[in-house]
Amino acid sequence: MAFFNWLRQIIAPRNTPVSHRPQHLARRPAPTESHPLPHSVPSVSTPAVKPSPKPVVPAPDPVQLGPTATLVVRIVDQRDRPLQPALILTGYQFGPVHGELPVIDGYILTDIQGFTQTFLSEYGLMTLIYTKEQGQPLLTYYLDYDNGQLLKLPDFRRGILGAPYASIPPEFPNYRIFQAHGDHKGHFSRHPNQMTYFYRRDDWDTVQRVHQFMELLTDHVVYDAPAGNPYNYQFPATSIWRVFVIITLHNHDEWLNLGGDQWIPMTDVERRDGPVQPELPHHTWTPQPFDRLGVVDYVPHQAVTVFEEPYGESNGEIENGATLEIRGRIIDDQQLVWYQIGPNTYINARYTHLLPTETI
Repeated sequence: MAFFNWLRQIIAPRNTPVSHRPQHLARRPAPTESHPLPHSVPSVSTPAVKPSPKPVVPAPDPVQLGPTATLVVRIVDQRDRPLQPALILTGYQFGPVHGELPVIDGYILTDIQGFTQTFLSEYGLMTLIYTKEQGQPLLTYYLDYDNGQLLKLPDFRRGILGAPYASIPPEFPNYRIFQAHGDHKGHFSRHPNQMTYFYRRDDWDTVQRVHQFMELLTDHVVYDAPAGNPYNYQFPATSIWRVFVIITLHNHDEWLNLGGDQWIPMTDVERRDGPVQPELPHHTWTPQPFDRLGVVDYVPHQAVTVFEEPYGESNGEIENGATLEIRGRIIDDQQLVWYQIGPNTYINARYTHLLPTETI
C-alpha cells in the first residue's frame, strides 16, 4: 500500500490548490477607524501566496464530417459549348452543396443534368444548360395606302435576342409597293419592332386628295371603284357633290371619289366653289305615310349625309348602323326612294336597311 501511495503522489498534478490554511495564517479583520489596532500589538507579516495557474485544456480535435468530395459544375449552351469556366465546389460526402446558379446576360437556364443538393461521391459532375433569350417580336403590316385596308393578316416573327432579321415585302396581284415605314433590317431586341408596307393599285398613276365640289351636268352612273362595277342607281344631273379624291389611271382617265366606295368618271362635270344650291325647278315634296324602323347601311365606321329634302341642302350626317324611325316615303321621277326620318330630314333609301315588322 505504501508503494501505491507514493506512486499516486508522483502522478498527482503539482498545481493542486491548497484546501486549508495553517491556523496561524488565518486572515484577521482589517483595521477600521472605530477599531484601531493597539500599538502594543506587533504586526504579523503574512507570507504572499501565489495564485494557482489554470489547468491547460488541450483543444479538441476537429469533427471529421466524412471524406472530402468535389463537384464540377459545367456551364454550357444547347450545343454543349462552354459559356463560362466550370465551377469547382468542394465539401464532404453526404454533406450539402452550397452555391448559386450563374446569371448570364442574354441567356436563360433551361436544363440541369446531374442535379444534386448533396455530395454523393468523391467526385461528381453537374451540367447547367443555357439557351439564348428570345427577343421581342417583329410585327409587319400590309395595307392599301389609299383606303387603309389590310391586304393580308399581319406577320408575327420572333428570334433569339440579338439575331438579325430582314423583312422583304411580298407581292400582291394588281398592287405595287408604294411606301414602307419602319426598319426593314435590324436585330431582335428586348423591345418590339414594327414594319408597315403600303401598297397602291397598279393602274393608279396619281392620287390627289382634295376638298372640292362638282356639279353633275348629266346623270352619272356610280361605280364601286375606278373603272369598277356599276351600282344600280345614278346621281342626277345638276346635283352638286363633295369630291374627296381625284385619281388618274394609266390610260389617263380621271375618276372622282364622292365618298366611300362611290366613284364617277370625270366627264360632264363642272367645278363649283362651294355647295351652292343648284338651280332646280321648284318642287313640292309630299311624303307618303310609311311607318317603319330601319338602320343606316352605309360604309363601316363612316357617316352618311342626310338632307332637308330630296336633293336639297345637307342637314347633317348619321353614323353607319344607327337606328332610324321612318315616318314617310318619297319616290322621285327617277324612281329613287327617299325616307323621311324627321320634320325636315331625308335620307336616300339605298343607304338604309328596313327591319322586319313584328307579326302578332
